Amino acid sequence: MTMIKRLAVLFLSFILVTLLPTSVLAAPFELTASAKTNFDKMTSSTNSTTATMMNNRYSNVLKLQQQGQDWDNKIKDLHYVNEEALILLKKKIQLIDSNKLTTLQTQLTQTRDRYKPLFSMQESLNLQKAAAKKLNNKDFYKLLLSQSESMKIAVQLARSDIRTKESLLTKAKTNTATTKKKLRGVLDGIAPLKVQIKAAKNAASTSQKKFTTETATFKQSIKNGSVNPTLKSLEALNTHAQKVIEHKQKVLSLEQQISETIKKVKTQVPSAG
Repeated sequence: MTMIKRLAVLFLSFILVTLLPTSVLAAPFELTASAKTNFDKMTSSTNSTTATMMNNRYSNVLKLQQQGQDWDNKIKDLHYVNEEALILLKKKIQLIDSNKLTTLQTQLTQTRDRYKPLFSMQESLNLQKAAAKKLNNKDFYKLLLSQSESMKIAVQLARSDIRTKESLLTKAKTNTATTKKKLRGVLDGIAPLKVQIKAAKNAASTSQKKFTTETATFKQSIKNGSVNPTLKSLEALNTHAQKVIEHKQKVLSLEQQISETIKKVKTQVPSAG
């Protein structure tokens, strides 16, 4: 594949990543200055245990959000590497034994061409023999028959030589096709992983939407100055944020499995020949 085509594929991958669900590329969650001021007033007005719990949960939400972005970057980077490696690997599989097969085909063609004069001469003698026999020209027929018999061994050797080269080419094509089928069969295992990745991203998106919805509830609780609803909302935010992380971790794990599959196939691809 040309560099332009490879860049085009990578650009497409970038576009697809930029269009991923919000769970994968979610914006960081953080209170505005005024909301944070109200939150601090609320924590200072309650008992120390509750205040500590509220602050810890809020800090943990911010921490989980940052971790989510870190997972996004890891996923994106590995996805790019996998897609590029997959493109190159499929091209390499396609070219397996290409030089060898080209050489064997050339040898077969050259061999057939080399023996064409011999076969043409044999065909001409056979036609002449048939004509001499039809004309009942016994002497001429015997002469042609003698020449034909003397060529028989050469013709047999020529045909044997051609059959040998045909056999070599056929066997090589069969072996190459078998190798390609085997390697592509292993790569086919990537498709289900991509389906699982899509499912994990959708699950992350669902959790992120729940997180976003809960954010509005959380901010309203702060605005109302309600400690218990705020504490409960923070707990929900932590739960949803943790779920997002878990789904992203699964996405990365699946991308790593794709990477391992690619590496496995790479080691099985025969050297160029």
